[in-house]
Amino acid sequence: MKKRIYGLIMSALVISVGLTSCLKDKKVDDQEYGLINLNANKIIEIPTNTAHEISLTLLPEGLKDLTIGEVRLAAENPASEDIVVSLTTAKTSEIIDPELPLFPLDQITVPATVTIPKGERSAPLVVKVNTTLLESAPQYLAISITSVDKQGYIISGNYGLAKVNLKVKNRYEGQYVLTGTMEHLPSPGAYVHITTVWDPDPYVVQLQTKDGQSLQFYDENLFTNGFTYPIATAAGGASGWGSFSPVFKFDDAGNVIEVTNYYGQPAASNTRSAELDPTGVNKYDPATKSFKVSYWMNQPSVVTTAPYHRCHMVETYTFLEDL
Repeated sequence: MKKRIYGLIMSALVISVGLTSCLKDKKVDDQEYGLINLNANKIIEIPTNTAHEISLTLLPEGLKDLTIGEVRLAAENPASEDIVVSLTTAKTSEIIDPELPLFPLDQITVPATVTIPKGERSAPLVVKVNTTLLESAPQYLAISITSVDKQGYIISGNYGLAKVNLKVKNRYEGQYVLTGTMEHLPSPGAYVHITTVWDPDPYVVQLQTKDGQSLQFYDENLFTNGFTYPIATAAGGASGWGSFSPVFKFDDAGNVIEVTNYYGQPAASNTRSAELDPTGVNKYDPATKSFKVSYWMNQPSVVTTAPYHRCHMVETYTFLEDL
């Protein structure tokens, strides 16, 4: 028992010494990290999440002014004077992992200075972005605070910079309820549209952003690889066309102007490609948040005479919810 009490006393002493050493840490005293005394110091920062990132998913709308965050004074009281904070993107390539794609700096305008007005605690950080150059995968840049025009302010060690990632979102992206028909032309009835055997549940698929104009079909119901077009056999079993998944391209008016195969035109392994049927409706209806599309799956390795149509799909995609 005495040994246990002695051990507890020693443990308490070790913890006490450790806390004392922390309290005497010069970097804590200088407020480089640890708890910051806002009464003593006034901190200038760009608030972000714990990863120091600001993530933006944007529609392709050309040049656009965006408020992506704020430049903030972290202090007990609001600013007693106008505070001019200087910013830069010059260090982007030093801060961002070199393996990550950078957003072209000549296509985004970050203000050289942001002024926190007297009596306020923050000012909006507004940038101008050419959204037509955004891609479906994030592109990165870094915005850093370089200086403050007044004495007595400290640039935050943790939040003195923000990593910004931007990507495009197609305006029609989302989860959709799929309905439709599929005619297997070489042997009618051998295969049917998956939704004919999926009763009574709705068949929900994802239409993911490929780029500002195009959506790619992704099915998470049946297959490990969601980029597979689902089908059903006449007996009611579920299957799918391998290396085939439609990509729908829209114009600005919401017309489907092209259907292609996610795996290529054609997919090298099985010669499958997609082709729009221009006789179909092929248009998005904003009133119902749905679109109709008619197209073929072509496969010259199976159907050896032009126009090589193997299947004809007539489908409706009805918006369910955002991804």
